[in-house]
Amino acid sequence: MPESVVLPDFDSFGAQAIKGLEDPEAATAATQALLKEDRNSGEPVISAPDENHVTLERGVCREGTWYREAEVKELTGADEEAIAAAGSNSYKVFETLLLRGVRTVGNEPMSRKLAAELLIGDRELLVMSVRRATFGEAIEFTELPCPYCKELTDLTVPLGAIPFTHLADPEQTEFEVPLRHRAVAFVRLPTGEDQAAVFAIKDGNGAKQDSEILNRCVLRVRQGDGTVIKRPPATHLWMGDRKAILKFLTDTQPGPRYNAFAFTHETCGEEVELPIDLAMLFRGV
Repeated sequence: MPESVVLPDFDSFGAQAIKGLEDPEAATAATQALLKEDRNSGEPVISAPDENHVTLERGVCREGTWYREAEVKELTGADEEAIAAAGSNSYKVFETLLLRGVRTVGNEPMSRKLAAELLIGDRELLVMSVRRATFGEAIEFTELPCPYCKELTDLTVPLGAIPFTHLADPEQTEFEVPLRHRAVAFVRLPTGEDQAAVFAIKDGNGAKQDSEILNRCVLRVRQGDGTVIKRPPATHLWMGDRKAILKFLTDTQPGPRYNAFAFTHETCGEEVELPIDLAMLFRGV
């Protein structure tokens, strides 16, 4: 095997003129050095991905500019104590994860006010990113029972395998939803503030919670005759129209779809649904 040739740096030839006919070996060496220099200068420098940085689907708008870059951090023991202090209230646990695990969105430090502005999907993405920074990419399950063949199985779920919905246009803030009788609803997507208002309804009345979201997110309705009603009370909307709007808000909201995750069990070949919740993401915290 021939010995490998180490090409000299092009700068080592200085400013001297090299004539190929008089000194072909020097000319060849200079040409090879020039090619090496050109190749090296054209190679892109790709830095390793930073798991603490995340790009949101929409982010926040400040003076007409959208800021979508956010930074999260690895949780500490102090954060764990704060999360435990939130008790079994999943909403309080979620809020604590946001406030303790997210450093900034855009140029702003995380705060309750900032968290309330974010789309629900962006909030979900941030919590997933906090989980990644703290425990890594994979969620480990042991002895999961298959509902079809009853066999127990171990499973590793990469966070990247969880279905994700993107916004077609991150800066679009108003959407049209076709309704019955040729009417159209103009809506916005729910934010953390809307989510908090729903969780504040303590009586467990799902219809009342739906009305709260509709009252907040339906900006106006254009009826079939062209009449426009601004902020129509949710209780005045037809039941079918309510369902259509709520489905649109759910389907269009960006972010991870934890409830949509499924895997194929190798033993029986069946697709097994495995909805992932907050407790699974932060098991043991």
